[in-house]
Amino acid sequence: MVAEKMNIDERVKYLRLMQERYVNAGRQGKAGLLDELEAMTGVPRKDLLARRSSPDLRRQRRHRARSRLYGPDGEQVVRVVAEALAWIGAERLQPGLATTAQHWARFGHRTLNDALLGQWQEISISTLRRILYRIGRPADTRPHERRGRRPESTVQAWVPVGVIPWDEPEAGHFEADLVLPNCAGQEGPFVCPLQLVDVLTGWSERFAVLGYEFDEIWPALQAFRGRCPIPVREIHTDNGSEFVNLPFISHFGEQVVHARLPRGRPGDKNDNRCVEQKNGSLLRAYLDHLDRHTAAHRFWLAQWYEDMWGYDNLFQPVRRQTARRAASTASGLVRIVRPQDSAATPLQRLRRAKPPLARETAERLQTLHHHTAPLALKRRIHRQLGELAQMVHHEHRRETISCR
Repeated sequence: MVAEKMNIDERVKYLRLMQERYVNAGRQGKAGLLDELEAMTGVPRKDLLARRSSPDLRRQRRHRARSRLYGPDGEQVVRVVAEALAWIGAERLQPGLATTAQHWARFGHRTLNDALLGQWQEISISTLRRILYRIGRPADTRPHERRGRRPESTVQAWVPVGVIPWDEPEAGHFEADLVLPNCAGQEGPFVCPLQLVDVLTGWSERFAVLGYEFDEIWPALQAFRGRCPIPVREIHTDNGSEFVNLPFISHFGEQVVHARLPRGRPGDKNDNRCVEQKNGSLLRAYLDHLDRHTAAHRFWLAQWYEDMWGYDNLFQPVRRQTARRAASTASGLVRIVRPQDSAATPLQRLRRAKPPLARETAERLQTLHHHTAPLALKRRIHRQLGELAQMVHHEHRRETISCR
C-alpha cells in the first residue's frame, strides 16, 4: 500500500501548527519532534531546522519566475495533440499525452526523442494547463458547452445584476423571495409565501400566493406597495421565473414604480442573504411540514400572515451587522468578523431611520403597538397554526378514504 504524501500547502500548515510545541519543548523533546516532522513531511532535517528559526512559516511569494522546462518543440507537440483531441481540458489531456504523441509520431508528423517523451510522461496538470493557456485556442475552434450557469435569457439581460450592500444607510431597499414548500413527489400548484425584507430595518411583509404565475405575483406586489409603511426604493429578487419574466418586467418596471429592480447572481443565494435568513425563521420553521395547495389554504394563510406581520414587525427584536473585518486566529487561519448592534424591533429601527417616516404613519404604527398584547397575539398565531394542521390532516384522510 502506497502512503499518501502531503502537498506543499499541507506541509506548511502542519509545520505552522507544530511551531508552538517545538518552541516549548526541551532539548530531548525537540529532537523527538524533529524526527516526527521529518517522518510526516519528508523534509530533510537540516531544512526543518532552518524553517524552525524562521519567524513566519507561511508560504512566501516567489520573487523570480521559474525558467521554462518545456521549450518551443514541446509546446508544438502539445498544440498538435490538443488540436487532434478537439482542445479538451488539461485534466483529460495529461494522462494520455505521451501515448497520444507517440501515436501521432507514427504518421510522420514529428519524431519524438527520448528526452521529450520523458518530459511528457512527467508533466503535471497545472503545467499543461499553463501551456494550453499560453498557446490559446484558434478562433475557429468549435465552442465547448458552457459549464455551470445557463446562458442568460433575453429578459434576464434586461435586469441588472447587483447586491444591496450590508451597510445600506437608507430604508426602503427590499429583498424579495418566493418560498416554495417542501413538496417532493407532489404535483400541482402550491400556496407559496412571497416575502419581502428591508435590509436596513428588518421590516418584513408576507403574502400568500397560489402558484407562481404573473396573475398571482402581481396582485401580491401591489398589495405590498399599498400596505408597506416604507417608500419602496428597491426590490432585489433572485433569478426565478416568477420575477424575471416579460409581463413582470413590463408591468413592474422602474418607470412604473420608480424603484430599482436588480437581481442576484445566478446560483448565489447569499446575494439575498436577509430574506433567505428570514425564510428559515419566519416561514419554514412554522409551515414546512404542512401541505398547502388549495384556495382555502391560501385564504387561511393570508389571515395568519396578518397576525405575523404585527408580531414580527412590532415586537420581535432583530440585530444588524455594523462592521466587517478579517481577523487571524492563533492557528493562522483567517475568518470574517461581523459585529452586530444592540437588538431593536423593526418598528424602532424604522422610526430612527433616515429619511424619517411621515408623522401620520409613525403615529398609526405606534398606536397599533400600544394597543396590541404580544402574548395574546403569539397565542393566537400558534392556535391558528394548529387549526391549519388539523385542516390539512382531515383533507389527507378524506383523500386516502376516497382512493380506496
